[in-house]
Amino acid sequence: MESLLLPQEKFNEKRAGSLVGTITAVSEYLRLLYALIGKCRDSSGSWTSQNFSANSPYGICTSCNGTETVIDIDPARMIASELSLKHGAVLLWAGTICAPVFKIKALAKMIGIDYEKPLAEQDRRFMDILLYGYKNDPVSYVYKKKQATSFYRGCVADLRYMRDAGTKSKGNLRVIRFFSKQVQCAGCNGSKMAPELIATTIQGQSIVDTLRLPIQELLLFIRGLPHSLDVHELKVSSQVKDEIELRLVYLNKIGLKSLMIHEGDNA
Repeated sequence: MESLLLPQEKFNEKRAGSLVGTITAVSEYLRLLYALIGKCRDSSGSWTSQNFSANSPYGICTSCNGTETVIDIDPARMIASELSLKHGAVLLWAGTICAPVFKIKALAKMIGIDYEKPLAEQDRRFMDILLYGYKNDPVSYVYKKKQATSFYRGCVADLRYMRDAGTKSKGNLRVIRFFSKQVQCAGCNGSKMAPELIATTIQGQSIVDTLRLPIQELLLFIRGLPHSLDVHELKVSSQVKDEIELRLVYLNKIGLKSLMIHEGDNA
């Protein structure tokens, strides 16, 4: 069997060290446990084992690298609703004469946005369309004396496209910085874990479920695992299970019986 690269050294309660370190280690070992023996449903509905590498970062979300947040476009900054389209309500393109400006003007005429009236005084859905696009019909417009027709994808998508294409333009980079902020990772919804790991279960419990169990109940859950695992699962998980149990016994012993490893909406 592949030698496991454990998150931390073997636990010794006589040299337990940082209490927070002990608690967070339980979370790290639980991630590894689920990576090793967790099961999820495949496309046919059958239960299958996950294929995480034993020495992977324990199912950490690859989109945010386990940080919970990413730098992404902030839609809230992109529309100045007190302005009209004529006076620059779509801040991304305000003051420019690029193709999207002409496309937006044609879109406004097509769906009934008053080009000279502040957006705040119009239908709220117009702002959502300007941000996220209009998929019902393509927009026909003229740019540099040439007729063009295409779907309006929204200024959020426009900016993400420029960013993801690796634009080198100083102007583009400036607006990307201006309209970006730290946001919750959409890949893991702030859980810090890979979606595949969140979808796995052990004894019907997801890792999110187990992280919300009080210490005392989590200890019972871990101690009950051997009764439901097959020989292979016991072999690959015994070392990890023992490290979790040692820490939980210690935490329970010092009185942290009702503490949850994680109490938030996400793990």
